[in-house]
Amino acid sequence: MGDESKESQKTEENPETKEKQEPKEPQEIYAFSTPTGISLAAGDVRLEPLPEISALADEIRQDARKQPAVIHRRQPSPPSAEPKAPSQKPAHGFRKKMRKLSRGKKIAVAAVLTVFAGLLVFTVWHAIAVMNIFGAVNYVDSRPDFEKTELLVSQSAMQQIQLHVSHTDETKNILLIGCDIDQYGISRSDSMIILSLDHTHQKIKMTSLMRDMRLQIPGKGKHKLNAAFTYGGGDLVLTTIYANFGIRIDKYVCVDYAAFAAVVDYIGGVDVEIEEMELEQFNKYVRGKNNQLTQAGTYAFNGQQALSYCRIRKVGSDTARTARQRKVLGKIMTKCRGMSLVSAENMLRIIAPSLTTNLTRAEIIQLMAEGLDCKDYDTLGARIPVNGTWDDVIIDKIWYVKADLNRNARYLNEFIYGDDDAALSIASRVSESDSRNQALDRKNYEKKKAKAAS
Repeated sequence: MGDESKESQKTEENPETKEKQEPKEPQEIYAFSTPTGISLAAGDVRLEPLPEISALADEIRQDARKQPAVIHRRQPSPPSAEPKAPSQKPAHGFRKKMRKLSRGKKIAVAAVLTVFAGLLVFTVWHAIAVMNIFGAVNYVDSRPDFEKTELLVSQSAMQQIQLHVSHTDETKNILLIGCDIDQYGISRSDSMIILSLDHTHQKIKMTSLMRDMRLQIPGKGKHKLNAAFTYGGGDLVLTTIYANFGIRIDKYVCVDYAAFAAVVDYIGGVDVEIEEMELEQFNKYVRGKNNQLTQAGTYAFNGQQALSYCRIRKVGSDTARTARQRKVLGKIMTKCRGMSLVSAENMLRIIAPSLTTNLTRAEIIQLMAEGLDCKDYDTLGARIPVNGTWDDVIIDKIWYVKADLNRNARYLNEFIYGDDDAALSIASRVSESDSRNQALDRKNYEKKKAKAAS
């Protein structure tokens, strides 16, 4: 016991030991793991009194003080410190507004956003589908050269009419060409109708051009009007109309017979009254025995029947034929006016491969929209040449219609661009002459029928 007391007193009197035992500041605690598994700690720790271990502990302690970045320091928080709330970034814009909304309003907003996203996807898909439809159309990148075309209308007539460009905000003209391909593969313009959208007077006007008119075709000489399409396509037809009648129409759409019949079938047919004198020619052109008729009356014509009716020949002159074409076209347009834009696009999908035009895709879309907006417009029909302004002529055993160009140039400009009184006057004049011609044709038919029966 006495030896132990003396040893402890020596330890306390040792100045180095005493300096180590007097803590100057709160000590930091360092934890280490040695290869031998011995746990070391700086501060209040008991070590074996072996010099090797003491030296090792001093060496580890000095290394730890030289590398404070690797050491994990744990310091107690001050007693007076309050716990800090977790930091949050201020909400801005849409997120801030959404946090203020109630649960019901959040659901409503989410629903609106879902519908909007759906509409956006549908719009993109629809635009792609429409572009694919228009991609099937046969586009002709050309424009008629009016500047190099010589006018045949006299100066006196030109002073009474005004040259117009077809595509204006008030009136837009499109030449509709019905194409026929013969057994030799030659394409001819079987029918030509100027379709005019007159927004000033809210009228849709259809002007038939008699295909047998003998006109000067630029660069080709004098021929029937329908030969212009064979010689130079739609552009030559447009320049021929300009040269002979002084009116500029720079857009055309050519459609073949198959597309015409497809349109009629798509809209569910058209109601047409057919007379007995037309039956024989009707059955001559119609395809399929089921489409033939045995008696006169009013029928809901399908595509093939409507096409056959428009092609009837040798019943009346070409004036009667153009009247039948305008009648069927007017009925088609009437049914198309109540059509939605989607239905119009579906119809275009059917006939697109059969269309040839110098319109662009954007112009086609614009015209479709304008046409649907014209559902309340009145429809007027006319024909060039007007009755009383032309005669029959036979040249080299070929029958022609010889028209007074000056008078018909004035009529054509007045009908398309004139006021309501002028347009109605010309339309009434044509309608009355068609009725007289039809009555005369009916009378001649009855005579032939009676003669055959006797």
